[in-house]
Amino acid sequence: MRSIQKYLGVSLAVSLVAVFSLQWLVVSVTLRHLSESGFKVHMEHNIENLLTGISFDTAGRLQLAPDRIEKIYRQPFSGSYYRIDSGNQTLRSRSLWDQDLPAVSGTASGTLTQHVPGPQAQSLIMHARIFEWQGRRIVISVAEDLAPLEGEMREFRNRYALVSLAALALLLALQAWLVRHGLRPLRRTRTELRQLEQGEVSRLNEAVPAELSPLVRELNHLLAAMTQRLARSRQALGNLAHALKGPLTLLTHQVEEEKTDAVATRQAMTEQLRTMKHLIERELRRARLSGAALPGRRFDFATELPALVETLKALYRDKPLGINLRMPAAVAFPADREDMLELLGNLLDNACKWSRREVLLEVAINEGAVTLRVHDDGSGCPDESLATLAQRGTRLDESTPGQGLGLAIAMQTASDYGGWISFGRSEILGGFLATVQLPVAGD
Repeated sequence: MRSIQKYLGVSLAVSLVAVFSLQWLVVSVTLRHLSESGFKVHMEHNIENLLTGISFDTAGRLQLAPDRIEKIYRQPFSGSYYRIDSGNQTLRSRSLWDQDLPAVSGTASGTLTQHVPGPQAQSLIMHARIFEWQGRRIVISVAEDLAPLEGEMREFRNRYALVSLAALALLLALQAWLVRHGLRPLRRTRTELRQLEQGEVSRLNEAVPAELSPLVRELNHLLAAMTQRLARSRQALGNLAHALKGPLTLLTHQVEEEKTDAVATRQAMTEQLRTMKHLIERELRRARLSGAALPGRRFDFATELPALVETLKALYRDKPLGINLRMPAAVAFPADREDMLELLGNLLDNACKWSRREVLLEVAINEGAVTLRVHDDGSGCPDESLATLAQRGTRLDESTPGQGLGLAIAMQTASDYGGWISFGRSEILGGFLATVQLPVAGD
């Protein structure tokens, strides 16, 4: 699997190299443009200076006043040159010696800047300007050698490249440190997972960055569910062992009796074995309740409830019983199917047992929780007995026939899922009302 640290490091390094390369290119081009713009301003000034020295004699010959010719134009191959054209007359700077500058074509007034070859293989930038004066067309061209500029530009680019490489290396080192530092919470979580495996901690520290917080919360939720499952399994084994002591003692006593009636003994043993089987089934059913659904498990009310209703109608076929469902078209809850059937089956069985002719189940989802309400039209439960009913229901080993055992299992199931059950009187049917609220995992 690809390393996140390596992926981030390589991606950021490539990004930094691209940015620095682009910056180096932009700075170089911009600086050259600014330098050439400075050359243009300087050459424009030289053109203006030469223009003030131009005149024509009585014969119409082109002349240039010597005092307007700067010394740089008198030194051969100095790197500064001029050429003045008017008609078929041309004046050249002495610095050109026996060389020449390209003639500028065109008749319209204006300026022209171009790169041209110069004497002794010099690379020149030439700036020309066309004038109309006294009916004559005058073209003044001046040129400057770019070699000094290019040398300075080359030196600047080299120095800038060295500084950029040093800054890039520093940023890459800083970036590597930041990536390692940013991924430190992952290493800390990995260490906590190892400590969890060794039993040194019971849950993961949730003081982590926002990107890791959902993962850590879900892991802690899973740990809590697994811990609860283990605790319930151990409790079920303890309850089962304790509950079997009585029947086993009676069976032992019956076997050890010297004078016993065979028929009575058989009946007693059968009854005790039936009790033991009931206890085993009850504790296994309780041990199965985990308080959370397995990954990917969801209880679909619309699919499961109709079959449960038909089963209850068949069970209570001796009374004119109507079981109505009131719920949205599509309702699913992240819970184990057997757990939810156990919960709803006990509540609906209790309602069917005490109702006269009608039972109503309401299912609703709001504010991150599923709410179940089971109504019946029976005599209900007196208000003063509701507290006793709730207290009795919270005892896991409660075995009183009637409402007690079924409601006890229902309350324990709701508790295992982080929910609760309340009892009261139904305002719709006037009988007993059991309300269950189960939070949706993750809310």
